[in-house]
Amino acid sequence: MKYQPPEGVIAAEDVLSRMKAAGVDVLFANGGTDFPSIIEAYARAPETGIDMPEPVIITHEGVALGMAHGYYLMAGKPAGVIVHVNVGLANSVMGIVNAASEQIPLLMCSGRTPLTENNRFGSRSSPIHWGQEMRDQAAMIREVVKWDYELRYPEQAGAVIDRAMSIALSEPCGPVYVSLPREVLAEAVPGSQAQAKPSVAPTRYAAADAAQVAHVADLLAKARRPVIITQSPDHHSGFEPLASMAEKHALPVVEYWSTRQALPTSHPMHAGRDPTPWVRDADVIVAVNAMVPWVSDHVSPPEGCVVVGLGPDPQFRAVPMRSFEMDISLGGGTQATLQALSDALDAAATGDDHAERRARVAAFRDEQAQAVAKRVQQGRGRPMNPAYVSQCLSDAADDNTTFFNELGFDPGVMQFDAPKTYFSSPLSGGLGWGLTAALGAQLADRSRQVVACIGDGSYVFANPVACHQTAASHGLPLLTVVFNNGIWNAVRRSTLYMYPDGKAATANTMPITQLAAMPDHAAIARAHGAHAERVEDGADLPDAIARALEATRNGQQALLDVVVSY
Repeated sequence: MKYQPPEGVIAAEDVLSRMKAAGVDVLFANGGTDFPSIIEAYARAPETGIDMPEPVIITHEGVALGMAHGYYLMAGKPAGVIVHVNVGLANSVMGIVNAASEQIPLLMCSGRTPLTENNRFGSRSSPIHWGQEMRDQAAMIREVVKWDYELRYPEQAGAVIDRAMSIALSEPCGPVYVSLPREVLAEAVPGSQAQAKPSVAPTRYAAADAAQVAHVADLLAKARRPVIITQSPDHHSGFEPLASMAEKHALPVVEYWSTRQALPTSHPMHAGRDPTPWVRDADVIVAVNAMVPWVSDHVSPPEGCVVVGLGPDPQFRAVPMRSFEMDISLGGGTQATLQALSDALDAAATGDDHAERRARVAAFRDEQAQAVAKRVQQGRGRPMNPAYVSQCLSDAADDNTTFFNELGFDPGVMQFDAPKTYFSSPLSGGLGWGLTAALGAQLADRSRQVVACIGDGSYVFANPVACHQTAASHGLPLLTVVFNNGIWNAVRRSTLYMYPDGKAATANTMPITQLAAMPDHAAIARAHGAHAERVEDGADLPDAIARALEATRNGQQALLDVVVSY
């Protein structure tokens, strides 16, 4: 017996309308047999007048998750992702891990195999509906999402989405998951709340405790060798108030494994990207939203140093084991607490200009500049090194250029002087992030020039066919630069760190690190209408970059396959 669809608003329409009301403007979609009602809801929208997120079709789930990540970094607004039942969710897991690591709010939805075998509208209609059934498909991601739930009744639809978005956007932010069974999505909603305003507001943290902030300000005012270490700062407000506070009070700022910018690289107190020389003799350390402020196997703060954790979750409670010292916890909104600390430090300042500290940072910056010049000079030939390629890219960029880096360029060589010009891969290390996140950022702001700089292994992990197809389908003029060295360099470096005198270090071919018989990356891009070139000689690179950027300015995606050696 074939059951007929119900009349009136269906749960799928409530789900989509409440997403839009909660601020989800874009829904990255990779559909399956569990989403006929989602599709019907969009098809009916011109008649129903229900406002829904813009559906953006993506041909691989991993690409969809990376795009949602990059979209938030650029737009400051959460995206939704909708994929099909368990196998689609399985392809999404790595992207969810990356989002959780970076506290990226997103609404992750997947279908669920129809619960019923017959006698309901939406019951199982294909053999895969038995093959894809799981007892608990959310178990795949429960450890990394902030909250998960399965929609059970149509009248729940609006409330479930409201709660999901409220939790995702509450500090510290992060991904949430909603499972959407096919039969429930198809049911009529009694007393539909379609287009209603969200009923649950997210939690936003104010500044940390005022007395604690004042105490830290007093410590900084009296410190001789303070340092601020940042990793994933709140970048949507630009560089303030940190930039003014650091300059006024001569506070060195280190961006260690930074995933977002904290300061312009030209800032006089930007103290590089390695905390070791600063931690070694520090008397006060302020770690701003830094999961890993230093590596204990390399350096530890000296006896008597006061370590301050600052951010919405200074303990990083989602990390099972983390034993970094923390004497004072300034738990609160990152920007609000930094502003309170800046104000308190102004009041506590002694009037000392801290000339010695300024001179130390200036000398360090000069030394770094000389080292950069040497690295660049060494890599101008054939093959090039990443430093030279990085310098050429930096020279070709302006303040409207956004770089996404995943095991590609050398950030110490480049200038990032405007907000949102630099993003790097999450500490979770899920490969394939760089290219996919760059696509999401380009979708969020088509007025910017977005450049994805990625290793050749990362390029393969990103599902390049799906990425270039997505760029072509949605008219995204992204420039991709593949740093092609033919090896898993991170794996090689890790092996050399542990076994510097081992057999692997002297082997002609280090096991499990070589990427032999790689495809023609430029040809993959060209198959999707891209301007694409392979560059092997440093003398040819500046002109190749210029040609690629000219193509992107004309609305065409571009790729440069750049041969480098480490």
